Parts: sequence; structure tokens; C-alpha cells
Amino acid sequence: MSSLKELLGKAYKEGMSLEEIDTALADLTFHTDSDFTNLKNNISKLTSECKEWKTKYQSTLDAGELAKQQAEEERANMLNELNLLKRDKNIADLKSQFLGIGYSEELASDTAIATLDGDTAKVLETQQSSGDVKVTGTIVDNAGDPVIGATIRVKDSQQGTTTDLDGKFEIMTHKGATLIISYIGMNTQEVKVAGDAPLSITLKPEAHQIEEVVVTALGIKRSEKALSYNVQKVGGENLTTVKNPNFMNSLSGKVAGVNINASSAGMGGAARVVMRGPKSITRSNQALYVIDGVPINNTSQGEISGGAFSSQPGSEGIADINPEDIESISVLSGPAAAALYGSAAAQGVIMITTKKGKEGKVSVTVSNSTQFANPFIMPEFQNSYVNRAGEVKSWGAKTPSVYGNYEPKDFFNTGTNVQNNVALTAGTDKNQTYISVGTTNAKGIIPNNSYDRYNFAFRNTTTFLHDKMTFDFNFNYIKEHDKNLTAQGQYFNPLTAVYLFPRGESFDAVRTYELYDVTRGINVQNWNFGDALSMQNPYWVANRMVRSNNRSRYMISASLKYKIFDWMDVVGRLRWDDAGTKQEDKRYASTTNLFAHSKYGFYGYDKVNDRSLYGDLMFNINKTLNDFSVSANLGGSFTRNKYNVTGFQGGLKAPSNLFTPNAIDYGAPSNDNRPIFTDHAHKINSLFANVELGWRSMLFMTVTGRNDWDSALDGTDNVSFFYPSVGMSAVISQMATLPSWISYMKVRGSWASVGSAISPNITSPWRYQYNPASGTYSTVTYKFPSNFRPERTNSWEAGLTSRFFNNALTLDVTVYQSNTRNQTFLRPITGSQGFSSEYVQTGNVRNRGIELSLGYSHTWGNFAWNTNFTYSANRNKIVELLDDPNEVINQGGLNGANIILKKGGTMGDLYMTSDFKRDAEGNIAIKDGNVSQVNLTNPSYRGSVLPKGNIGFSNDFSWKGFNFGFVVTARFGGIVMSQTQALMDAYGVSKASAAARDKGGIAVNNGLVSAEQYYAVVGGENPIWSEYIYSATNARIQEAHLAYTFPRRMLGGMELTLGLTANNLLMLYNKAPFDPEATASTGTYYQGFDYLMQPSLRTLGFNVKLKF
Repeated sequence: MSSLKELLGKAYKEGMSLEEIDTALADLTFHTDSDFTNLKNNISKLTSECKEWKTKYQSTLDAGELAKQQAEEERANMLNELNLLKRDKNIADLKSQFLGIGYSEELASDTAIATLDGDTAKVLETQQSSGDVKVTGTIVDNAGDPVIGATIRVKDSQQGTTTDLDGKFEIMTHKGATLIISYIGMNTQEVKVAGDAPLSITLKPEAHQIEEVVVTALGIKRSEKALSYNVQKVGGENLTTVKNPNFMNSLSGKVAGVNINASSAGMGGAARVVMRGPKSITRSNQALYVIDGVPINNTSQGEISGGAFSSQPGSEGIADINPEDIESISVLSGPAAAALYGSAAAQGVIMITTKKGKEGKVSVTVSNSTQFANPFIMPEFQNSYVNRAGEVKSWGAKTPSVYGNYEPKDFFNTGTNVQNNVALTAGTDKNQTYISVGTTNAKGIIPNNSYDRYNFAFRNTTTFLHDKMTFDFNFNYIKEHDKNLTAQGQYFNPLTAVYLFPRGESFDAVRTYELYDVTRGINVQNWNFGDALSMQNPYWVANRMVRSNNRSRYMISASLKYKIFDWMDVVGRLRWDDAGTKQEDKRYASTTNLFAHSKYGFYGYDKVNDRSLYGDLMFNINKTLNDFSVSANLGGSFTRNKYNVTGFQGGLKAPSNLFTPNAIDYGAPSNDNRPIFTDHAHKINSLFANVELGWRSMLFMTVTGRNDWDSALDGTDNVSFFYPSVGMSAVISQMATLPSWISYMKVRGSWASVGSAISPNITSPWRYQYNPASGTYSTVTYKFPSNFRPERTNSWEAGLTSRFFNNALTLDVTVYQSNTRNQTFLRPITGSQGFSSEYVQTGNVRNRGIELSLGYSHTWGNFAWNTNFTYSANRNKIVELLDDPNEVINQGGLNGANIILKKGGTMGDLYMTSDFKRDAEGNIAIKDGNVSQVNLTNPSYRGSVLPKGNIGFSNDFSWKGFNFGFVVTARFGGIVMSQTQALMDAYGVSKASAAARDKGGIAVNNGLVSAEQYYAVVGGENPIWSEYIYSATNARIQEAHLAYTFPRRMLGGMELTLGLTANNLLMLYNKAPFDPEATASTGTYYQGFDYLMQPSLRTLGFNVKLKF
């Protein structure tokens, strides 16, 4: 029958028996009303056909018994079909009821049939064979962090639950049931229940996560939508794609509101990290570093003082961390975000989460990154004019050198940075282990500059006592050696001679930097071009003036967490950080006496011990009561830091070049021949609390408070200080109906008052100063106020977080302002109760600005595009300085150019103390055919070295196994200055000096001035700075990478990725003769100054990564 065929569809076969039809009809299911409507229509058709057969039967009654028999069979078939269809409708109704109480599809069908047939035993058997089971499990994200508040629902039922603070859940259902796991911002997953074994489920992010879990201060995890301040998260892959010996440099341009400048010291140098502008005039403006919730020591040697005559800088503690061990980084740029860390976090926090073991079989990852470095931006030199006979400066005739063109760039080596790493992870649901071994071997572009680091990491996480207790143990060992890090200046810098070398002489001759002296029996320096600007043979400086650091560092941390209730736990943590460094300074005999202080050479050695102990105990509560949620943390912490240096330095006794402590000539004490001694300790005890209240997961308020008892305040009226913060956030997209293209919208605001304690030990009424005459330390007294107060920063911020077009487009905007008061200054006094200096506390530095992040992510089949744009702008202003509004503070700089702090100015204002001599009409005065220089009574303001704005533009494209990405960064505003260019002009080796000679001189007023005479006045060691100040605005392609990941099936299950990388690939815009983003010092001041600074680096390389 045609209607039966239409009803049964694919199940219909010609010549079906009644039993086969019955089975086919029983298998039919009706999920909607339209399905049952179709059923009734088919029944109507079947009835009509039945009537037709009845008519046919009556009209052919006389045809005989055969026709009658056929009609009876058709009638019987019709009745069976009608009964079966009615039965199937009853089965469908019963099945719907069973699905509503959580039965699986299969179980609901079997139970409905058994019930309709009245087979009670079969019903019980069916239910027992499936059985109710308690399903437990853990839900984590890609980083292995628990997903808090994920929804678990039994498919086709109303049963459901959510995950707790640890991402765990439990639910009653039946074997064979399907669980639907969902979380805003992540892809929904379906998991079938096969038994009662615990489930481990990893949710993958959608285009952009919205309600992600964010690690905040003290390692506290919070839902993103509850945060009242800006937290920016960066994945570990952003640090390991294009590697740097110091991983912090890889963050540049990827986080809004954070300015990161790489030290020009070369491979392994420190990084300058300043968030939302400099705040403290006298204290460090560097960020606090935190690993797995615990602050760590970041003793940095990157800051220099003394300008052109400074000792060369070194590395820093954070550079010891292996980037391959980093899971992610959270940047807390505002004081409200960092308030729970107390005084150390007033400048913002870089929170590092390290990798831990994962449940599953053993997994091994082997990686290699090899990069080759060359100078990025260099000064422009000339080879047209040579030097006069017997002179060093190149102001001779325009003629080719008999030795050929001299290219200063040829002095530099091709630097290398080779990083290898092997990581192993394995674990069960109770115990997970992570082990890694990494090596970093880098050689700089300056000969004999190297940086070597060896890392070992071990981490184990164990749960016991029925999963109520978790123990996490982490051990890190670092062995680091660096040699001859060189940033800038005259001292210990080979670039002085490299850049200014006379163009008519043979540079190849000085490559042989030492010659044997028969009378002395030693090799001595080969250099015949004088010692102006402390100039020596550059290869001698690189190979025979050797400064090195050998450091061994242990970091041991442990945490123990006990789950008291499902909504309450307590955790205790300890971290011991012990770094021992041996520093050596070897200067061989025949080094100029300015540095050697003896004809036999110079030796300096010291041992640095840098130790810290941190511990905390914290109670955590996470409870939901109907529409309200409460998250609270209450605890206390202690910090103990101890730092000491012991050693000696001085000229050597005979014989030459014997570099041992006993060879130092201790008989002639001076500022250079003297003992080295530093010893100080610092203690902080703290209590803190944090409470977050939520309503319907859409409105949140957070209040924090912390009190510090700081040893730096001993002996004052304020031995402790309290700082609070308060914030609110509201998820507008849950509170109101917004257009469909707005996926998510949150507004937030916060206020905080955080302290920054005064420098340790300055409240002591005495100090020690070395007295060369006696060879001992004498007491220096300081006067200090009894009401010493900590430096305090009051700040507020407000922001908007939005997602559009199904979360594909993201927008985060933050505006902020901070005011830092109680700045501490030391100034000299006379005749005041025997004190030589006094401390005063005053000042108010304001920073206000905006941070913007705009992202887009979309996938078209196998092709995906992710892009992110960041913009930040900060305005720094000194609202108040000293009691006398006309009093200023000079923070130094270079000869004739200084950073001077004034009320109403910024912390980067540059003033010039000399200028052209001018006539009465203001024109440059000409006397005897040349210009002249005059010292200014009042220094002239030239601009600020601080940037006005920074942008970063990241793109990542992927198609099947291919991946391509690049990062463009730009800076707007600010100025930089180059004494390198001034010296090159004065020595006649610059391209500008040759161009001026080609034109017959320098145009001044309406005439020409001899280039040699002009640059003798304008350039050199005391230049007229107006001629050597440049815009710091620049744009570059900072990073680029191209990689391909081979399908696992091609390599037997292994995953192989090959890639090409580049850093500082191309400068798109720059007017300065050097890289404006490079810095010789990572301190607050001495920014934007180029005094023979080592060029920044362009690197090209490749990556190999194998996982199995």
C-alpha cells in the first residue's frame, strides 16, 4: 500500500509480513506535534484505501472465493496497521515522560514499551540494567585551570548542577545518559556516561572567552565579570614564539598601559617595565614580579647612575626564569588590582603562572629556538674624508683611504641565541608531575659578550585524604653566567674607538690587540691613537677588561591546601629564594691607568648573597546563597629579605695579571683600592582581607584591606600602615535587553590607596661611608622626621568590557588617574645638631591616562584570523614638589643636558644648560668666522622624554597546519638625544660632517661656517643640545613568525612544528640616529640618552618543536 510505504519510509519492504510491519511501526518516534499530525493524515489515507478495497470486494463478490479471501486479508492488514499506529502513539507519550525525568533516549524507549505491554519485570530489569549512578568529574580550561561555575545538564531533562571553586561537580543520572557541559565563552561539550569513573573534561575557548577565570593578587581566582579593575592575560606561547634571553622583552606591544624597554646591554640584559607612568621620584618604578601567587626577588643591575661615566649594567633576577615553564602571565596594571600585595605592588604586578603536570600518559616536548642577531639601527658614517697625519680626528683631505673603506659595523659579530628545552609531564587524577630542563646560550654582537643560563624545574601536585588535601611542591635551580654586558658610555665600552677611529688608518692593524713586551715579559695593549674619551683598543676592551657574574639560584616553594567544606578551604604557602653571585672584574696590565690604577693590572671580586623567605596562610570562602554569592579571603603573610656583599677591589702588585685576592695591593687605600661591603635586611608582616559580593552573577562589589608592619618604618611614629580598595562591576548584558549584536557588556570601577614604604634602613640615625685616608668606614649622620610616612598612591579607574557579534569582536577600555604623595628626598644641611643631611617628605605626582584593547577573531572553514590592537596614553605631571615652589631637583643626565624636576612639569623633562651665543636680535652670533657657545643662566626646556602614546597591532593567521603572525608597535611623542652623533660630528666621521664639507660648510644666517670649526663648538663632549635632540616617535614590525605543524598521522602520533621567526624585522618610521626604544638604564631616569649606546638587535631564526 502506498500510504504504508510512505509512513514506514526506508523501513518499508515489498511483501512485509505482519510481524515485520509491527516491528517497523514500533520503531517510529514522534518528537513534535507535526509528526503526529502526519500520522493522523496517514491514518486517514489508509481509511480511504480501506473503503476502496471494500467497494472493490463487494463489486467482485461473484468473482469467486479467491477475491473474497484477498479482501479479507487486506481488511485484516488495515486493522493491524491502525492498532499498531495507536500503540506507537502511546509509546511516544510514555517515552516523552521518561525523558523528562532524566532517562536516556534508549532507556526511555525500552521502559515505555515494557510499561505499555504491562511487563513489570521487564521495566525493573530495564531500569536496573541502566541504573542510577553518581557521576563526578573535574572541568578545566586549556591552561589546566578549573572552570568555576560551569553548567552540567543531563540531556533531554531538567537535571543539572554547576562546578565548585576547584572545577569539580557531581550529579545523579543513569548509565548511558549524555551530559551537556557549557560555560559562557567556551565551546559546549557533550559527554556520554559510561560508568561511575570520574570524568576529566577540558573546555576549549570560543573566539573570545567572556566569563573566564582570572588569576588575581595572591593567586586568588576570580570570574572575569566580577573584576572591577583591568587584568590582561597573555598566554605562554606569546613568550616562546619569538624568544628573547629575557622573556619580559617578548611582552612589548602586547599589553596596553605597560611600557617595556630592552636594555642596550645586549644578550641577557635587564628590561625596564613601567605601568601607567612613573609615580615615585626617588623609589623604583619597576613592577613587582609574582610567581604562582608568591612575590619573588628581582634584584636588578640594569639601573646605572653617573651618565657617561657609569659602570656598565648587568642582568636582573626575573631574567632567570625559563619562558618554556610559563603557562600564562596576568598583568595587574592598576593599584586596585595589586592592593593585596601591599607596598611592593604600588607600581603594578606581573603575575606568572607556571606549568604543572597533567593527568594522562607521559608526554614529552622537545624544543629548540635558534636566532641570529645583527645591529638594527646604527649611526651613519662617512668614508670620503681621511684624517690628517698624526691626528685622530678625520678632518683631512677628501681621498680614499689607502687601507680601503672602514665600516664600523664589521666590528660586530653575528650574535646568537640558542635555547633548548625538554619538558615532561605525566600524572593520574591524584598525582601530576612536571619536569623541564632548559639551556640558553647567547653571544652578543660585541666580541666576548656572552650570556649562558641553565634551568631545571620540578613540580609535583598531589591530592589525598579523599581529595580534601592538595600538596603542591616546586623546585627550580638556575645556573647563570654573563660576561661583558655593555650598554653605553666611555668606561668599559669598545664602541668609543670603533665609531671614532680615524678614517685614514688601518683598523685591521688593531685587530691584533696585544703585542709581546720583551722587557716586561707580558703581552701589552696595541694602541697608538691616544686616550681621548678614555679611548683604548676596542678588542683590548672586549677581551682584556673582563667583567663577569656567576650566579647559582635555588627557588623552593610549597603549598598545602585543605578543603574544609565544599565552600571553604585553607591554604598555606612558603617560598625560599637563595641566590649567590660571584662577581669578578679583571683588567690586564697596560690598561689605561684610569681603570687599572696599577701598571700590573686590576682585580675586583665580591660575593653577593641575596636571600628571601615568604610565607602566607589564607582562608578562602566561595558560597552561593540563592541569588547571592560570597567570595572571601582572609590571611596573613611575612617576608624576610637579606642582602649582603663582601669583597675587595684594587690595583695589583707584581707580578702582572695575577687575578687573586692576595695579589691586590692593599697598602694604598683609595676610592678604587678598597673593601666592598654592603649588608641590609628588610622585614614585612601583614594581615589582609578580601570580600567579593555578587548578586545573580551580574552585579559585584569587592572590598580589600591590608595592613603592613614594615621594618623600614622602625623608629618612627608610624610603624604600620593600612591601605584599602573598593570596586564594583555590573554585567549590563544580563541586567538589560541589548541588541542581539551585543554579546556581552560590563562596566567597572575601582578606587585604591596603596603604600610604598620608604627605602629599608633609612630611619637608622647613622650611615657608613668609606674613608680612603684611613681605609675604614666612618659614620655619616642623617636627620629624619619622627613622623616618617610611607609613600602613598591614591588611584581610581573606570572601564568597559564588551563583546560583539557572537563574541567575535572585543573591546576593553579603561581610564584611570593616580596621585602619589609623601615622596621622600634627601638633601644636604649644615649646622643642624651635627647632621650632614636630612630627609623631607613632600610632593605629589599625578598620572592619568587611557588603555584600549580591540580584538577580532573569526574562522572560515580551515582559515582563522585573530587580531588585537592596543593603545595607551599617559600624562605625567608633578603637581607638588618641595615647599618652595621655585626649588627644583636635578636628576642628572649628560654634560649640558639634565632631567630637572619642577612643579608643573613631568618626571621626564629635559633642560639644556648651553646654547648658541646670539646677538641682540636673537640671531646666532658669528665671531671670527665661527659660532660660539654660551652657558645659560636659566636652563632651557627642550621637551619630555616620556611617550605620549603607544600602540600595538598583533595579527595571527592560520590555515590547516600553517600559522603566520606579526606584531607592529609604535610610539608617539617624547624626545631623545644623541651624544654619539655629537661626538661623531666633532671627530669628522659622521655622514653629516662629510655632507657639510661637500657643501662648503654649514649654513648659518646668510653665510657658511667651516664644518670643522662649527662641529668643534656644536658637537663633542659638551654639545649644543638643540642640534642633537630628535623626535622619539617610531613604528616598526617588532615580531614576525611563520610555522607549519605536521599532521600527527604523518609521524606516528608525534606532533612536529617547524617555524621561522624575526624580531625588530623592519623600522617603518624613525627620525633618530638610533633606536628610540633602547635604553641604557632600566631606572626611572637617564631615559632617551644615547652616549655611544650599543645598537638594538634585529634577530632572524628558526624554531623546532616535537611533542610525543
